[in-house]
Amino acid sequence: MMRFDNPIPGPIVKAICHVKSNLGAVKKNGRNTHGGYNFASTDDIYAECMRCMAAAGLVLLSSELHCEIKRLETTDTKTGQPKTQQWAHFEFGFMLATPEASWTDEHAKRTLYIQVTGPQTFQAAQSYAEKAYLRSLFKIPTGDMDLDAYAQADTEEDMMALASNGRTKRKSSAAAKRDGTNQKFNEIRKAISESINPEMLQHVRKTYADDWAEAPSRWAELLDADYDTKMDDLRGAMI
Repeated sequence: MMRFDNPIPGPIVKAICHVKSNLGAVKKNGRNTHGGYNFASTDDIYAECMRCMAAAGLVLLSSELHCEIKRLETTDTKTGQPKTQQWAHFEFGFMLATPEASWTDEHAKRTLYIQVTGPQTFQAAQSYAEKAYLRSLFKIPTGDMDLDAYAQADTEEDMMALASNGRTKRKSSAAAKRDGTNQKFNEIRKAISESINPEMLQHVRKTYADDWAEAPSRWAELLDADYDTKMDDLRGAMI
């Protein structure tokens, strides 16, 4: 059972409340051209949070507590050829500090898995962890996660398929109802709801990429919202 025997010092609590009282919603200025949706970037969140945190005299320090690289041997479902992926398991811890006090706790950490695609993977992991922590700490209303701003695909063919979605013409609501797209829409929402881990959820998006990209704008926004909420819930359960 989790025990909260490390109370947050009063000056830290006061600073957090000061930030919350002055922090507004962060706009979705980022654009995912692969999925056709907007999201709030880490820079947007940093810009809004750091301004209010500076006024409150509050700083956030992050530390990499754990990093483990794992190799995954799989078989390409299209070609039947073996392929190797590298995934990194990260844990980040955080410290909050004011001129009067500082606070950290072993439970105040973020855990994530991310596919290693290059040196930028490690910076992306830290940025995502900090963004997730700030969102949770200050209850920031915002959009999608930065890692979801990139196409999620295992193969080059899948990556190309996702990349083409931003150029797909969307249907009107009337046309979508006539050709039965509303049934596909409900099917996608059901698949999102039944996903049990982030990888399964990302697979849903990849599987229905074309239908998602062609759906009427309002329908696509609802799918995006379902996806964002479900991904937050699944990744939150991993922490």
